[in-house]
This record gives sequence, structure tokens and C-alpha cells, in this order.
Amino acid sequence: MTTRNTGLPHKLQSTQVTMDTGHQKPLLYLDVDGVISLFGFREGYGLAPGNARFADCPPGGLHSINGIPHYISAACGGYLRRLAERYDLVWATGWEETANDYLPHLLELPASLPYLTFDGRVAAGSAHWKIDAIATHAGETRPVAWIDDNVDGTCRAWAKQRPGPTLIIETVRHEGMTDEHVDQLLEWVAELRNGRD
Repeated sequence: MTTRNTGLPHKLQSTQVTMDTGHQKPLLYLDVDGVISLFGFREGYGLAPGNARFADCPPGGLHSINGIPHYISAACGGYLRRLAERYDLVWATGWEETANDYLPHLLELPASLPYLTFDGRVAAGSAHWKIDAIATHAGETRPVAWIDDNVDGTCRAWAKQRPGPTLIIETVRHEGMTDEHVDQLLEWVAELRNGRD
């Protein structure tokens, strides 16, 4: 599911975006569990068991991270390197700084990424507990995309009412980020750029 806000009043949603965002790249907030680290398999690999067959998951590999087996999608490193050409990437995960301890190496990223902290609000379930940190980090008008596996109505409502252009993409926890998600993110940023020119 995708939630989209062009930053314009609802009656003008089909109009091209014309706001000046200082020509900064949009921000892309990245969850880890369910986006890069896949879970929900019957075999119990990853964060929590589920009904997905491990044999049907995308290519990747199991890695021990803080003593917990995580199935890291092999495609995500390439996806993130492509997206970094158009976005400023930021970890938006309960892993906080731990993401930089493991993921840049595993995903072959050129460097660590900035990360959000949640002041002890990390919680299982819906990602609504991330909204305050994302809103504070992004400000009101800078374009924001957010990819997460656990988006709820609170997240969607925030995206719709936010003054700046906002895109939320929800993944399936045992599939993670896909080619379609990357295409959607690149198309959205191209639309924003066309609106600025």
C-alpha cells in the first residue's frame, strides 16, 4: 500500500509540485526489519516466525546480528546505492545506531548512514512511534519518502496532512523491498524534480 501527498491542497493533487525545497535531495527513511532484514518464515528465521515459506523468499543470506539470525535480502544493497543517487538515505529503525554496525558492510554501502533515535519509544507493532522523530528530522517542507513494513492509519494520516511532499511505501515483511518499490521511489522523485523545473 502506498500513501502519497504532493504537498498541495487535496483539490490540487493532480497539479505538479511547484514548491521550492532548496533543491535538496528528498529524504528516504529506511526501516530495516521487513524491508532489508526479512522475517515471517515458518522456519522462524529472522525477527519473528510466520506463515511464509523460507524456500519462496528472495535471494539473500542469514547473518548473525547481535546473536539473532537475520535474513538480509541480497538485492537491497544495489537498491540503496541506486536510491542514494536521488535521495538522502536515513535509517528509521529500532536498530538505531546498530544499523551502521552491520548493514553498510553487508549491503556494500560506501559509508554509514545517518540514523534516527527514538528516545526509548521503540515498540513492536505499528510504526507510528517513528512519526515524531521523522517529522522533527525532516522539518515541514522537505520531501520525504518512508519505506516500512508496518504502516498504520496514523502513519497515513500524518503523510496526508504533512505540508511537504510525502510518500509512504509499505512492504511485506517476508519479501522486503522489491524492484517495484524502487521504481515507485524513483518515479516519485522524478515527478518532484519536474515540478521544480
